[in-house]
Amino acid sequence: MTKFWGCPGKCIYCPTYDGLPKSYISDEPAVQRAEMNAFDPFLQVQNRLRSLEITGNAISKCDVRIIGGTWSVYPQKYQEDFVKNIYDAHTLFSEKEHNFSENGKYSPFEEKTTKNEDLQLSQTLEEAKKRNETAKSRVIGMAIETRPDWITIEEIKRLRRYGITRVEIGYQTTHDDINEKNLRGHGNAESILATKLLKDAGFKVVAHMMPGLVGATPELDKSAMKRIFDDQNFRPDEIKIYPMVVTPNSELTKLWEDGKFQPYEDKELIPLMAELQSYLPEYVRLNRMYRDIPAHEIFAGSKTANLRQVTEVAMRARGLKRHDISAREIRAKGNSPDDAILEIDFYEASDGHEYFLQMIDPNDRTIFGLLRLRVPSQYFSREKHFIAELENAAIIREIHVFGDQIPVGFTGDHSGQHQGFGKKMIAEAEKIIREKYPTIEKMAVISGVGVRGYYEKRGYVLDGEYMVKKFLNTKKSPK
Repeated sequence: MTKFWGCPGKCIYCPTYDGLPKSYISDEPAVQRAEMNAFDPFLQVQNRLRSLEITGNAISKCDVRIIGGTWSVYPQKYQEDFVKNIYDAHTLFSEKEHNFSENGKYSPFEEKTTKNEDLQLSQTLEEAKKRNETAKSRVIGMAIETRPDWITIEEIKRLRRYGITRVEIGYQTTHDDINEKNLRGHGNAESILATKLLKDAGFKVVAHMMPGLVGATPELDKSAMKRIFDDQNFRPDEIKIYPMVVTPNSELTKLWEDGKFQPYEDKELIPLMAELQSYLPEYVRLNRMYRDIPAHEIFAGSKTANLRQVTEVAMRARGLKRHDISAREIRAKGNSPDDAILEIDFYEASDGHEYFLQMIDPNDRTIFGLLRLRVPSQYFSREKHFIAELENAAIIREIHVFGDQIPVGFTGDHSGQHQGFGKKMIAEAEKIIREKYPTIEKMAVISGVGVRGYYEKRGYVLDGEYMVKKFLNTKKSPK
């Protein structure tokens, strides 16, 4: 979590506390960990790695999510140092593992500051990234949160230099008048442009939606959710649904106290959330359905922390089903990888072409792995790409194989990972581009720093901030 910094937004629902990033509450677990470690990214990561390690979790492949204030607002020097320390924390945790063997699960690493010469911190961000490529604990992906109206071409180039692969942005709703009533500060135009720019640069886009905003109704919330998947201008890759609740220290609190606003209670919210989930297509992943806010910090609105489980019961009672990725993951289902087949779905999104490749068990559609392939909008508009290494390239935006994490250097058991699914999907993605888009010259992958070696083994080389493989015998593109 980043330290406190000013937020350009004036959203009426965000709680504001001195010393904390806007929208966060001191009792949230992530906030407590950050405060305990003085918001130092190095210490926070090492603390988290130690917690995972002593609870039996593998830490060789780590997906990092940076939370806090609007990332784009922070000074660039702070951003770069923050990210560099994240890489160093992963690299040095495995190199100096013995230093931390006596620390408890939630103990702050008070003595392991950046002044400790024994830790051999990287001098630059580029050095930190390079070292992490072969570390025992590798960063395979990294996400930030920001506002759609702060996404620019220059911002995107900066994010790639940091090694960011996933960006979370708040749509909140697709009704501009509702966003205006909640002083969101942007509307659909900004969300649509941000989504397009991010996808064309290869990022995975995570959209935040908020049912129950001031001025909303269940019917309006349903139409908003339908639109983001019916309208090709949106179609995010992942989604988080955060129902509106009233918390201390927000402008919304005053409206609620004056009787001018009442959030959805469970009787109204649960059937709504059940229906919203039924709209999700197979290519999207539902990440979260509830903010990690303690019940005693909620003045009004749902306090049901296990909202996802409760709504799943409601869905079954109504004969509704979920089809999204998280509902179909292999987990502990027991499906055999031997039964997996490759299925390819095509859809248009953000003026480009998307192919969603998935390894599934056709009997119940359990998913073992996925690949997101994009032909960017520039291919169709004939405009020059704003990132040089992506000129006339198709982009693999994500490869994910599910199952128990198998540490780097080990072979797989009878689970999803290490079954050759990734290799098979990459080969199929390359085949799609060669056959359907013969003028495209190369395939690019938005790769996390810790996964670059995987693509090198498959003929890809680092070009700028992307792993790239050039095709032979491509046709000339018409002018």
